Amino acid sequence: MTNEGDTSGSAQPHDALFRLVFTNPENTGSELRSVLPPELTAHIDLDGMVLQEGTFVDEHLRHRQTDVLFKTTVHGDDAYLYLLVEHQSSPDPLMAFRRLQYQVRIWDRHLKQHKIQPGQRPLPLIIPVVIYQGRRHWNAPTDIAYLLNIDDSLATAAGNLVPHAGFLLDDLTTVDDATLRARPLTTAARITFVYLTHAPGDPHATRWMPNWTDHIIELDVKSVEAHFQYLVTVSPTDIYDVARYAATVGPDTMEAAMNTADVLRAEGRAEGRVEARADMLIELLTAKFGKLDPRIRNRVEHATTEQISEWSTRLVLGNEALDQVFGA
Repeated sequence: MTNEGDTSGSAQPHDALFRLVFTNPENTGSELRSVLPPELTAHIDLDGMVLQEGTFVDEHLRHRQTDVLFKTTVHGDDAYLYLLVEHQSSPDPLMAFRRLQYQVRIWDRHLKQHKIQPGQRPLPLIIPVVIYQGRRHWNAPTDIAYLLNIDDSLATAAGNLVPHAGFLLDDLTTVDDATLRARPLTTAARITFVYLTHAPGDPHATRWMPNWTDHIIELDVKSVEAHFQYLVTVSPTDIYDVARYAATVGPDTMEAAMNTADVLRAEGRAEGRVEARADMLIELLTAKFGKLDPRIRNRVEHATTEQISEWSTRLVLGNEALDQVFGA
């Protein structure tokens, strides 16, 4: 059953991060320019892409797949660009079949929304791209023809009666950091691919995060916060380790870490914390200045959110004494 227009009820961290970044035409356009053949992109209006509402993924697969659809033109005719991301650790052996199902649903909706003109071919071009972020290299068929239970001799005899419906695969397991940096991606798209591939299951994410600080500092607070929330959801990395890293980057990054701690506390995942932001600041102050006077701890624990944010900013900006942090 088609889930058009239904984007509610999805709490998957992959879904939230992917949609935040790749519902932006500029970010999606940069990915398409990276993976599609130049002779094809030359004919596609990547600057005129319009996001389409809804998802075409089956409800029971929403935990492992996310999709976005853009409408554009190729040689002035209607066309669609369909991105599907597969989140599971191993490839889906039926992806070629599922992707064809989704494509038929897109065509069906298009036909319902557009009157067929005499002499016109009624089905628009759909260019499907599957992005895979699993732990194992992709080894499943990328064309439905190779899912058919027929041998080569029968396939040859059947000729064009054998259906072909392929998709372009972007297997991120085969892309190292150097290759990723060389791609003509936007900053947001590139750092998202970094998090999607590096973060899941990694308890020491702060070891590789400094390698991408040049990207993090270009994002706004909301985007950094989304990446941090994704990180602490899919990995055992401690939010306080993230905060220590954020303190080396800048006030906006530190604010994103604080906001992430607030979310964890609201969800009951910041165990034993009287106040997530206060405890985080205490840890950072202790790391920099050593054991804190009880009066300082008490002041932080009973501070307002605004005060903690201000003191955290001063700490990040490199004040070298406690009285400078607290404005004394």
